Amino acid sequence: MARILIIILSLAGLGIMAYLTYIHYANLQSFCDLTQEVSCDVVTTSIYSEIFGIPVSVLGLLYFAGILALVIFSRRKEIFQAVFLVTLFALIPSLYLSFVELFFIKSICILCETSKVLMLGILIVSFMFIRRFVKINLQLVAPVIIAGLVASGITYFAQVGNVAQEDYSELVACLNEKGVIYYKSVRCSSCRRQEQLLGAAYTKLNSVECHPEGENPQVELCFEKKINKTPTFLLEKDGEEIKRLEGLQQVEELAKFSGCPL
Repeated sequence: MARILIIILSLAGLGIMAYLTYIHYANLQSFCDLTQEVSCDVVTTSIYSEIFGIPVSVLGLLYFAGILALVIFSRRKEIFQAVFLVTLFALIPSLYLSFVELFFIKSICILCETSKVLMLGILIVSFMFIRRFVKINLQLVAPVIIAGLVASGITYFAQVGNVAQEDYSELVACLNEKGVIYYKSVRCSSCRRQEQLLGAAYTKLNSVECHPEGENPQVELCFEKKINKTPTFLLEKDGEEIKRLEGLQQVEELAKFSGCPL
């Protein structure tokens, strides 16, 4: 019975993570984008949606796939102890991300939180099963809890490391002077990360919103300029394109592209 329950919970989690991974890479709007405060899209396009460049949803995908493989391909009852300990470890950074949603992003991803409920379910089911033949004490779980806290700390520093540590106001002013236009989309996760790299200075960058749901959209202009992906940087002179850069760019690449000093 415990095996069946964990399989069901893992399959549900796998489906959620696969969907979140798909919309992350496809830059599509999710069905759970309800309001600014309840939005999977706001969360999954934030700076906190990746760890070392890997989407959190991909890590969730690996977790649920791993748990599913453990309970399907191993018939040993000891495997439930591994399921319990792995889930306990993974749940701690996941709860840190819930804290980030509440206090930093200020928006809740329903699917993300549902996946954590599923993880909690797996934790409870595996615990109820293994307590019959393994004594669960502090000596067993303490190292796992410490490892989970360390992973949370690493996650924090990896994520805030994507935020600009310098003032790029002079660079942005030079980009504007050279005729660089930043084409973006409110639904573009890479645009969010691009803006984090530039810091507060990005608000002064000459920009064009390409998504009809964004602020002051100029969809026809984006079609005219053949903007196929965002972010895109065009170096223009008298309205004519000289050259372009597509995709997320490091600050050094923008300086080199425009001929601006960094």
